[in-house]
Amino acid sequence: TAGLKLPTGDTSRLRENFHEIDIPGAPESGIGGHDLTLGTGSCDGIFGIQGVVRYKYVFLQADLQYTVRSEGDYQYQFANDVSWSGGPGLYLMRGKERTLGLQFLTSGETKGYDTFQGEPDTDTGVTAVYVGPRVLGTIGRLVGEVGLDLPVLMNTTQFQTTPTWRIRGGFSWRF
Repeated sequence: TAGLKLPTGDTSRLRENFHEIDIPGAPESGIGGHDLTLGTGSCDGIFGIQGVVRYKYVFLQADLQYTVRSEGDYQYQFANDVSWSGGPGLYLMRGKERTLGLQFLTSGETKGYDTFQGEPDTDTGVTAVYVGPRVLGTIGRLVGEVGLDLPVLMNTTQFQTTPTWRIRGGFSWRF
């Protein structure tokens, strides 16, 4: 797969990087404007590969995605990142119009430092690995999935707020 992500969303929270201050005696914050922004203001290239091997009711799925990021609004550039997932699964139901599958998924992501005005933003790098179940299915042309991710490895470059768990989901309509 390959795609281009165009600037979207509200990037105003990135302005907070111009005014970050440490207050003596106050607890360190693990959340900054780059964590709260609803957009990047950048054009990004997305490249990926996915594979599925199936034998009767058993399958193995894996994917890999690399995102190349350009500088966005307020001279802030999110770091390039790599994300991946994969694992074995079992179709509980597999018919022409309906399927239901359960998969044990291992997934992860890694990214370096974002940059602000050309300088590294040192509280943005992360390498994480998650495990958990994923349920996937189809009904006619509707395809959907939902998964629970539990972290087994969380390496951050500085004090950061990270998830204790996360739920992912999505659906699409085939035509």
